[in-house]
Amino acid sequence: MPDTPSFFPPISSLPLVKGTFLTRPNRFSVRCVIDGRETIVFMPNPGRMGELLLPDAELILADHGYQENRKTRHTVMAVRYQGRIVFLHTHLNNEVACRLIESRAIPALVDYEVSGTEVTVGGNRFDFLLQGGEGALCLEVKSCTLSANGIAMFPDAVTERGRRHLESLAGMAGRTKRTRRTRRTRRTEKRPARQKGALLFLVHHGSAELFLPDYHTDYAFSEAFRDAEGKLPIHAVALEWAEDLRYRIAVPEMTIPWATIRGECVDRGHLLIVERDEAGYRVSLTGYENDLSRQIRRRDGTVYPIRTSIDAVEDMAGVLSCLYGNPDDEADCRTFRCGFDPVPTPDFQQALLDFRMPCRLFGDSG
Repeated sequence: MPDTPSFFPPISSLPLVKGTFLTRPNRFSVRCVIDGRETIVFMPNPGRMGELLLPDAELILADHGYQENRKTRHTVMAVRYQGRIVFLHTHLNNEVACRLIESRAIPALVDYEVSGTEVTVGGNRFDFLLQGGEGALCLEVKSCTLSANGIAMFPDAVTERGRRHLESLAGMAGRTKRTRRTRRTRRTEKRPARQKGALLFLVHHGSAELFLPDYHTDYAFSEAFRDAEGKLPIHAVALEWAEDLRYRIAVPEMTIPWATIRGECVDRGHLLIVERDEAGYRVSLTGYENDLSRQIRRRDGTVYPIRTSIDAVEDMAGVLSCLYGNPDDEADCRTFRCGFDPVPTPDFQQALLDFRMPCRLFGDSG
């Protein structure tokens, strides 16, 4: 594989400024402070990113200047998280991927070149059409910003479109052959080649080593991911970002622990529920057996599923007790009291990450 630069050039040539995150009025806008003034900026990422977009988080923003055709002057490019830069601009994710592919920086795609973009096949549109020694390859690229404890997961919000892409790519047939016999000779003819498919995740955390589907958040996508084993090439690359939006590959081929995925992608486990009442907030830890979606619809407040193959309630209750004091024990439920909304706090978000991405997932990376 050719040598690649230690860092690729910045993904944007626009001037960069820093902002301080305040709130997120909707999926595509953020309220922040720039040079002491509150303003609304564009957020080009529909993901939840609850662990990243916490009050006072440092944002890296692109400054477009004053343009009549823009509603906002600035666009969120990245966020500083636990001392690292996490790239958030999903609209530029494909440009990053294209540079990596054309530079032969991704080992799994080193024999391919980009021959087309936004390719429609069978009613689905995929990001790239690649050409290589084995023929054509349809490639879909996803941006992943969710990571903790050296583990990355996708998606952080339900993605029906992502599931359709995954299932369509997995269903693509490879090249086949047809044999036609004549009286004088036997001739083998190739049928028209059909594109093969592949899926690439760009993980914007340089410390991530393990990649799994987020079966806590999107069980249907995760089932499709699990079922694609052996049918669809799936690759994950971890990127390290600099403050000026240069980037380089930190892990060229992350481990996808299929055995762990088969064991952990199960529809059972626990629910973490945050509700408000007249006394403040309740943080409830309970379990469920079946039909999680129906239980979620019946609950008020915010519900965080924690799917797991083991009973982890005692460990989780211990962590929550350290944060919020001793619980009120009820039937099949432990309720902790909190005088403030715990969700937009680093302690709650880190606890949720640790519950969902425990280090034990490294135990079987085969």
